[in-house]
Amino acid sequence: MTELKKTDIKKTDLKIPRRLTTALVNSLTAGVVPRIGLEHIAVGRKPEVEAILRDMENIAEGGAAMKLITGRYGSGKSFLLQTIRNYALDRDFVTADADLSPERRLVGTKGQGLATYRELMTHLSTRTRPDGGALEAVLQKWITTIQQEAMKEGGLRSGDRR
Repeated sequence: MTELKKTDIKKTDLKIPRRLTTALVNSLTAGVVPRIGLEHIAVGRKPEVEAILRDMENIAEGGAAMKLITGRYGSGKSFLLQTIRNYALDRDFVTADADLSPERRLVGTKGQGLATYRELMTHLSTRTRPDGGALEAVLQKWITTIQQEAMKEGGLRSGDRR
C-alpha cells in the first residue's frame, strides 16, 4: 500500500462531489454511519484500517483472518466497520454483517445462532448489491462457474444434452 504525500494531492482532488456531501450530511444529521464517502471524513483510524487491509490482502491470496471490534458506545466501531466494508466491496470481496444481541448470538439453545445466520445471509453484499440481498447472485455465479468447468472438462458445448 503506498503512502500519499501532500504533493500527491491536487486541489481539485480535495473537492467532494455534491451527492456525497449530501449523503454524508444527511446520515450524520440522522445519527447514523454514512454508507458512502467515509474516506472523506475518516480521521484517526489509519493503524486499524491498514491492519485490516493487510488481512484482506492475505485473504485474497487464500489466507484467513478474524477480527473482533469492541469498544464503548460512540467509540466509532460502526464507523470503522463501514469504512472497511467499503474498502472490501471496492476490492470485489463479499461482505456480511450482523449486530449481536440477546436475540442474535453466535450460539444459543433458542435459535439465536440461526437468527444470526439469517441476518448475515440477508445482509450479504457485493459491489453490485451493496445494500444486501446478494446471496442469490453469489450462488448463481458459483453454480455457473461449476457448470462451465464441468462442460470444459467433459468437452461439452452449450446446448449439449449431456
